[in-house]
Amino acid sequence: MGAFNPQTAPRQIITTKTLAYAALVAISAVAAVASLVVPPVFLIVGIVGLAGAVLIYRHVYSGLILYLLLFLLRPAETYPALAPLRLEFLFGGFLIIIVLLKNKWTYGKIRFPINRINFDLLFLLGAIGLSVFGTACTDCTVDAFMNMAKLAVFYVLIVLIIDSQRRLEIFMWVFVVCNIYMSIGIIQNFFSGAYVAKEGLVRATGGNSTMDNMNGIAITMNTIIPFAFYLMVSYRNIWKKLAMAMMLAPAVLTLILTGSRGGLLGFLMIVITIWWRSQRKLLLTVSFLLFATAAWFSMEDSRRERYLTIFDSAEERDQSAQGRIDAWVDGMYLFAAKPVTGVGAGAFAWARVKEFGVYLMPHNMYVQILAELGLIGAFCYGLFLTDVFRHNRIVSANVSSRGFPDGLLEPLALAISTSCYSMLITGVFAHSAYRWAWFFFAALAVVVFRLHTELQTAAEAAAPAEEAHPGDIALARGGHR
Repeated sequence: MGAFNPQTAPRQIITTKTLAYAALVAISAVAAVASLVVPPVFLIVGIVGLAGAVLIYRHVYSGLILYLLLFLLRPAETYPALAPLRLEFLFGGFLIIIVLLKNKWTYGKIRFPINRINFDLLFLLGAIGLSVFGTACTDCTVDAFMNMAKLAVFYVLIVLIIDSQRRLEIFMWVFVVCNIYMSIGIIQNFFSGAYVAKEGLVRATGGNSTMDNMNGIAITMNTIIPFAFYLMVSYRNIWKKLAMAMMLAPAVLTLILTGSRGGLLGFLMIVITIWWRSQRKLLLTVSFLLFATAAWFSMEDSRRERYLTIFDSAEERDQSAQGRIDAWVDGMYLFAAKPVTGVGAGAFAWARVKEFGVYLMPHNMYVQILAELGLIGAFCYGLFLTDVFRHNRIVSANVSSRGFPDGLLEPLALAISTSCYSMLITGVFAHSAYRWAWFFFAALAVVVFRLHTELQTAAEAAAPAEEAHPGDIALARGGHR
């Protein structure tokens, strides 16, 4: 039998490469024909979407990052031509299907981490759904439920996909950088003349629907500041530390430019929380006083006067403040009328119109929850928030500080709790019960707690081996630091 000669051997015509080229030619031909009847933007989005679908299927974590970008940046709001495509809805739906299918293929069944916060979220969704039976606006409550269901999908994606500290760190960097990018845009617009003159003050506006309005922008900045601060403090890498420090400045400036009194109180809550937890209270006190003095005297008179109205007496309240207090009183009457299931999620303004002839939201998260969801919803919401704080407290109390292997978990647990404390304060002045940040941070709390538990389990499993070979274990640990 003669030796194999590649020059005379049969040549394989159909290969993976030829199939790929043929597919590329076919797609190009279809796109060329379709361009005659379909707007080019739809074709571009379709091609990008196809490439994204392949990427997501191969790397679901990349899909999560892309979904985070879509969720925060809302490209359809910047480019209205994209609105009919409903990118966020389609992308999120496709991603959750792929994630659940891969989860089932891996474990033989859909496996979801067991955590009390997961059940709390289900109970809260149930309370929102239950409120439809007594709602003053069926469409409003259905919309509120659908928005919450969308947030629940995002929650599930975060919990299922982020399974390592590395993935968690990248995710948080994207989250912080995207919001700072938007804050810089808001600052540029403000100094270019794109602001709102309201109540005798020019106030920063812009961003997108993740920020809602001036007060929403302030709340968003208050959710970013704790993450940038605690990551800055915890990082040993000088470049990461400097990057996080640089992101604090635009967040604080944007907060000031909104002229939001509730936002200022939320920021003060952040400062107090950081000060209370710090072991360097004197240094922080001096630093905060110097910063506050410089910021105060750099403001124009109208902005200082607005912030001072926080301390006005009942006789001196402006129309805005008095209107909110009236809304709170009316909200308690609405709660008394339907104390069990409430007047319906998202239906406060319509219920108030029917009862008092005034269309205005409650501008208070606590009044909103009681009036819209009743006692059932208030109990579910309280349980949800309590467990978020409890999980973060456990992690921050038990992980090592700034060290391997869990150095990222402590600052994130502290940042989540601090952001939530701030939102509890701003919730006195904003109807933020269904704000995305609550459920975003709840998902992060589940991830941080799970990673912490896994590290504890691994440490307990290694304990017998450490007793048997303490020198080897110590050497191995030293190599990781």
